[in-house]
Amino acid sequence: MFENFTLEFRGIWQAFTSYITELGQNPFKLLTLLLDLVIVIYIGYKFVKSARNSRVWQLLKGIILILIMVAISEVLQLRILNFILTVFMPYGVIALIVIFQPELRRMLEQLRC
Repeated sequence: MFENFTLEFRGIWQAFTSYITELGQNPFKLLTLLLDLVIVIYIGYKFVKSARNSRVWQLLKGIILILIMVAISEVLQLRILNFILTVFMPYGVIALIVIFQPELRRMLEQLRC
């Protein structure tokens, strides 16, 4: 069970270290990485700031809980639960967009300002 996790972690670690050495050799990639991080952090900050004032915050907590459940079911090899959660996730995203369309529109309008 933990052997797969160890192998995956080693692969991720090797990819990370090779990426860091590549960044050291090419300063332009480091600059684009920093710019990318600043943009993503700013968008995330604005999203969380506007989400806290609406029903979307409860929705985000629920999505995080489902993602944690998927991770736990993967680690504990709960195959049926993992299958159900992963199969219905795409439909859940579409349903959430339809249900929370007014809040999403309001948040996007606030981001423009």
